[in-house]
Amino acid sequence: MIVFSVIVVSLNTKKDFIKTTNSIFSQRSKKYETIIIDGKSIDGTVDLIKKFKYKKNVKSLIEKDTGIYDAMNKGIKIAKGKWIIFMNSGDIFYNKHVLKVIEKKLDDKIDVFFGNTIIKKYNLLYRHSSKLINKTTYKMPFSHQCTITKSHVMKKNLFNTKYKISSDFDFFLKIYKNKKKFKKINKPIVISQGGGLSDSNRLKVFYENLNILKKRKFQNKKKIILSIFFFQIIFTKIIKFILPNIIIQSVVKMKHTKISRNSYVKQ
Repeated sequence: MIVFSVIVVSLNTKKDFIKTTNSIFSQRSKKYETIIIDGKSIDGTVDLIKKFKYKKNVKSLIEKDTGIYDAMNKGIKIAKGKWIIFMNSGDIFYNKHVLKVIEKKLDDKIDVFFGNTIIKKYNLLYRHSSKLINKTTYKMPFSHQCTITKSHVMKKNLFNTKYKISSDFDFFLKIYKNKKKFKKINKPIVISQGGGLSDSNRLKVFYENLNILKKRKFQNKKKIILSIFFFQIIFTKIIKFILPNIIIQSVVKMKHTKISRNSYVKQ
């Protein structure tokens, strides 16, 4: 029985890809399939993927795509698991027990489970505590890597490829408005590298989110919050441009508490 479809999207990220697949294959649970969607990498990733064809419950699709959400949609369409989890190349599960822990908490009455993410940045590990979507939401309250979503919900609501960075935000707002049920698992699910696509394109994220909020009619009474958020992004960009990297790292160290993987308690 396949409970989880773990979908990995890759493009010329061989070293990170190895970390991610090793993390998946080391899971104690065996009730999952691994789906690899690669955009025709030229760095040796494809050769690695071809070696996986002898592994049980591993599927791969190697072809050009129009972006990350197009690749993610391809993975959704061929998924056979009841639940879908996405892993970007470079993401790793928090430990080898994650899928077993999640499986114990699954409930058919819930459409989306989500946990916490551990961010790795400047050689620090710090917790990003996820929040529920509600009427005051104006940005992504959790990372898509820490979400576990019913497969049939995703198949009926594929990502809108019009958005290049925030289509996951659009997806979750859409199904929230369609009365789908969300529940938090207060556990870390993945360790994710900071400085990814959305992290390094915050202005583009802001404008895409703004368009999504308008489309989903979430913008009401948020003008002040959105204005503050916009100026925070601009201020941060200016500070990063002016200050040396070593000072920025010191600020990050003060802001976030370093945590250990050993803090994970198996339940």
